[in-house]
Amino acid sequence: MQKAILFALACVLAGFISGAGAALAYSGKNQLGGHKPGSVVGGNWKTDFEIGSENASGALRARIARKGLFALKRADAVYYTRSTDADGRGLYANCSYRLSGSTFPAEWWSITLYDEGSYLAKNRDGAASVNRDEIVGDAENWSAIVSPERPNDTPNWISTKGAVTFDLTLRLYRPDLEYLMSGDVSGFPTLERLSCDEDFAS
Repeated sequence: MQKAILFALACVLAGFISGAGAALAYSGKNQLGGHKPGSVVGGNWKTDFEIGSENASGALRARIARKGLFALKRADAVYYTRSTDADGRGLYANCSYRLSGSTFPAEWWSITLYDEGSYLAKNRDGAASVNRDEIVGDAENWSAIVSPERPNDTPNWISTKGAVTFDLTLRLYRPDLEYLMSGDVSGFPTLERLSCDEDFAS
């Protein structure tokens, strides 16, 4: 009986170590996609169409769990991330960016900022994201500022305050999968760095 208990405990411990190892292997990667050929979308937005699928690998599941997405099946939602600006530079909270886009091949969309720990930035700005219903202005040609301070010249704002580095996650709900999986997609938001404040302290 004692041997059986010890064997069961050993199996549980082995499973824990295996899962922890997978999570740690991706602890430095906030992005959820982009490791498969053809997964890169214009403007450095990346995805993996196995997110939310029963076919998702253990490594991908670990990244999803770490990101805390509670990922839906791709017929219900597709997730894209980016961690660089239009020039391929990393995203820093002490910089200001212009995020520009149009409509998406989906019934609803949102773009959310996550900090270097894959959490919402720790601030009380109430500006962690923008979405289809809250974007002010022309839905066919919209823009938002991503910065540590609220801008005066645009009502659409995502706050970076409380972060050091960050990435952006685009969620497309009830997407047009045929179009997105065609490999010939365009129109995803651009992200232009405007300026950086070296003295800003997050």
